[in-house]
Amino acid sequence: AASSGQTIFIRPGTYTENLTLKAGVNLATYNCDALNGNVTISGTCTFTTAGTVDISGIRLQTNSANLLAVTGSAASIVNLKGCYLNATNNTGISFTTSNAAGAITLYECELDLGTTGIAYWSSSSAGTLICFNCIGTNTGASSTASSNSAGICTLFNSNMSSPFSTSSTGNFNSTNSSISSEAQNATCVTTAGTGAANNHINGYFASGSASAISIGAGTTLGLYDSSVSSQNTNAVTGAGTLLYQ
Repeated sequence: AASSGQTIFIRPGTYTENLTLKAGVNLATYNCDALNGNVTISGTCTFTTAGTVDISGIRLQTNSANLLAVTGSAASIVNLKGCYLNATNNTGISFTTSNAAGAITLYECELDLGTTGIAYWSSSSAGTLICFNCIGTNTGASSTASSNSAGICTLFNSNMSSPFSTSSTGNFNSTNSSISSEAQNATCVTTAGTGAANNHINGYFASGSASAISIGAGTTLGLYDSSVSSQNTNAVTGAGTLLYQ
């Protein structure tokens, strides 16, 4: 019944249900509940129409499916602010809208992988997925990469504990961020396909016994003012192009 421009404040509790998000209708906790996980949505929040939805202070949790799915062909924009993305048993985010104006933005969110074989996200959208000031933990020791096969995924001032990969036309960038997959002995960043704008500025990459970065043929990866840590003989591998400074 809510209309565009309204915000629904959710009382404490665990809500096991799948929600269809509505353009302009925002979901939020009261301030006193925003930091302690008192409000949990266990299920999939799906957005398929043009417009913007803000979700603030809520624990979004997988229930054997993605916790957020942005799909279809519209310019769908979802902003997550101060949320906890708890991927307990499935990859957290599915971003597939074909519209280049589509976007998912995470502001000061925490993400966790609770088991193996899952990732923070799977993106094949022509749009943009961005993390600002986020922390990604990996209590389930998953070595599965968060993947991007189109559009752009970017980290700003974020620290992640799981690998990332690109394919097809996807691009992955980072600024003032770290990716550590030491505990999984997995490659931090793997590029493949034709993506040409994989730039990492002031970053830190640590991979344990695996090569930290793998640059696939046809892709270009730029490392600027960055540190790469690996116990492997070759910290950076691949047949692609490496730019560094």
